[in-house]
Amino acid sequence: MLTNNSSLLKNTLFGNSAFSFISGIAFLLFSKAIASFLGLAASWIIPALGVGLIVYGIEIYLAAKAEPVHTGIAKFAIYADLAWVLGSAVLIFANLVPFTNAGKWTIAIIADIVLVFAIFQYVGLRRLAK
Repeated sequence: MLTNNSSLLKNTLFGNSAFSFISGIAFLLFSKAIASFLGLAASWIIPALGVGLIVYGIEIYLAAKAEPVHTGIAKFAIYADLAWVLGSAVLIFANLVPFTNAGKWTIAIIADIVLVFAIFQYVGLRRLAK
């Protein structure tokens, strides 16, 4: 376990990386089932998101692994995570896409998890600045 000022940031980035990478793999492997569950007619969106999540997960992993931690990528991760949360809220509440109720709840829960990553990354970055 890391004990220096970068430990919270590194651990959160590693967690975010794993969550993003695993989600991306799941989106690729089960794209049709996920699209159906969410209520999406265009299932191509899911594998496209999957590829993006895999790339994002790898980038975040590399930033966390770097010594010292790559703060530029960490800042990007915070903004990207907040954009994901905001985008999720817009998709759910604007009814731009006819998601199923279960799909809306799933999107909201994932957005909550992503928001927690953003908050902990922000706190970790602030600790690093001290």
